[in-house]
Amino acid sequence: MESRFSFEDLNYFPPLENGHINLIKFLKASSDLLSIVDCLGKLLKPVKQDMQGNIEKIKNNFVLDERSCLLDLMLKETAAGGNIGSEATLWLNRALLFFELTFKEILENLKDKREINMKIIFNTAYQGSVKKYHNWAVQKLFMVICQLSPTFPQIISSLGLENSDCFEEKMTIFNDSLHIVRCAIDNFFIENSLFCEA
Repeated sequence: MESRFSFEDLNYFPPLENGHINLIKFLKASSDLLSIVDCLGKLLKPVKQDMQGNIEKIKNNFVLDERSCLLDLMLKETAAGGNIGSEATLWLNRALLFFELTFKEILENLKDKREINMKIIFNTAYQGSVKKYHNWAVQKLFMVICQLSPTFPQIISSLGLENSDCFEEKMTIFNDSLHIVRCAIDNFFIENSLFCEA
């Protein structure tokens, strides 16, 4: 039986160590993010499924051990003429940007004691991340998802944090760790001229 996700036990994205990203820790944090996505509403199920599919491709195409470095494995794969794991990482990283921007907006609103309007936040995050990669039909579908999003109190309730004050602190650490790793992956693709046309 699978244990229930606990926000208080949230795994953060791994720190960069000499330019290395620990693959197993990266996948653990990405999986915890999927559990948070569950709490953001059923309408985000297609986004979760897409991310889960990319995580599975990464697991199936890269060697998983305690010393595995995501960036090294992508280099080896592309040098050998493959790209399945690397392309899955590219698309997962684009989804990570969407959630990074979502959490950034939530945290800024909490800090400034402003009303948290999830419809606006999701729309802002979408505009700043994956919208440019989607066709017209997907863009329209996502606009519907934004309009039907749960409220912030509903999200906090789904996370089981109604009587806890750990959300802001833990989400700040999580999002900071996500930003560092996501930028390192983006820079890797740019420096190695991978998927420049995608």
